[in-house]
This record gives sequence, structure tokens and C-alpha cells, in this order.
Amino acid sequence: MTKAEMIAEIGHSSWSYLYRAIDKQGNTLDWMLSKNRNKQAAKRFFKKLLGNLHTINPRVINVDKNPTFPPALSELQAENEAPKKTKLRAIKYLNNSMENDHKYTKSKSRYRQWYQSFRTAKNTLDGMETIRMIQKGQVRHIGKDVIKQNQFVRDLFGLAA
Repeated sequence: MTKAEMIAEIGHSSWSYLYRAIDKQGNTLDWMLSKNRNKQAAKRFFKKLLGNLHTINPRVINVDKNPTFPPALSELQAENEAPKKTKLRAIKYLNNSMENDHKYTKSKSRYRQWYQSFRTAKNTLDGMETIRMIQKGQVRHIGKDVIKQNQFVRDLFGLAA
């Protein structure tokens, strides 16, 4: 379900990491840009993901083999912040659907590397992920109506018409 990935170089020396989660059907559940790829960042992402109303207690979470995921989930389970029955599965081939879904963001972001700040990278990626959700048909009552899509994005990000 989740996968963290290097996504953008900010400035000239610091990397940022995009944590993403999709369900079995390929629907985007959540995403988070982090300055670090450590246990605290993984824990923060799991907490954010599991705190969403649309995220039902997952039976299994598939992750890449980054060693930060198991201790992060274990700590959340010990703190009763994550379901105790949720299992973590770190198997490379199970992330193929994540990689396939993630290629859209990676290809668009590749041309925007060298973001000038973390905030710029975060705002750009938030927009790209939102557009991707609209394209996948995850936003109700919008469909392929471009006017409704534009209005939704303006409302979501507080943009003027």
C-alpha cells in the first residue's frame, strides 16, 4: 500500500522523499513529502494515512524494503495509533502497482527538479497528486467536466477564479 521514493532535489544539496499510499484498486489514499526518510517520517506518514476517514483499518500494508517502516508501525501499534492486526509486508514485486501509479508524478517532477524550496516542491506535488486523483475518477460529481475540475482545484487550494 505505501512506498517512499526520492522525488526531488531541492536547492543544490538536499533530497526530499515522497511517501505515497494507494489501495488495491489503485486509488490514491494519501501522500506526504518529507525532508527525511527515517523512522519519524515513516511514523508520521502512517499516522496521517491511518487517521483519514476514508482509510479503513488495513489488513496488510505493502512497503519497499526500507528498514524504517517496521519499527515505525510497531511503535504506532504499541501506542494504539495503528490497528494491532495490521501486518507489514516488505516484498519488492508487490509494489509494482505503486510504481506504475507513481510514474506519472515522477515523469512530471523530473522536469521540475531543483525546486527552489521545500515549500515549492510540496505545493507542486500536492497539485500533481490532486490532478492525478481527478484523472483516476476518485473525486465524485466531477467526471470529465473540465469546468468542474478547475472549480474543484480552485476551491481546494484557495485560488481565485
